[in-house]
Amino acid sequence: MTEFFVPGAADAAPPYAGPQDAGLPDADEAAYRRLAELAGAAPAESGRRIRQVAFKVGRESWTAEVGRKMAGTRPEHRRRKGEFTTTTEKLSGPAVVLAIFDGTPFSIVTDAEPATSAPAGSETSAPEPSSWPILVLVDKPSRVAYFAD
Repeated sequence: MTEFFVPGAADAAPPYAGPQDAGLPDADEAAYRRLAELAGAAPAESGRRIRQVAFKVGRESWTAEVGRKMAGTRPEHRRRKGEFTTTTEKLSGPAVVLAIFDGTPFSIVTDAEPATSAPAGSETSAPEPSSWPILVLVDKPSRVAYFAD
């Protein structure tokens, strides 16, 4: 069984948490409530908090686990000299999963930086990326694991 946590919450007040969350004895709980609010989801009860989900996007299979970067695989089919071979390409995302919320769809909150349309060095500055958690929405996960498992 893995104990519930929010990455970075115990070390310091994370950038996605408001000043009201800093210094609280249970920084994980405060950060989790804030992430739920940003995701537009209800915080789950203690025994129903999601640690990991597995899901498919087209031919790709992905796993999102709290505290880790998203990882996936994609089969590659090739024909060489009349024979078919299948290899598996490993995929990874650049962002760490901060929290996963149940719902239709499931919401995966990551620390990814948002894409901006402003070119580097332009006069217009984009909002601070760390203040924008990125959501990944998953309709039907193939596997769900909870912190209580």
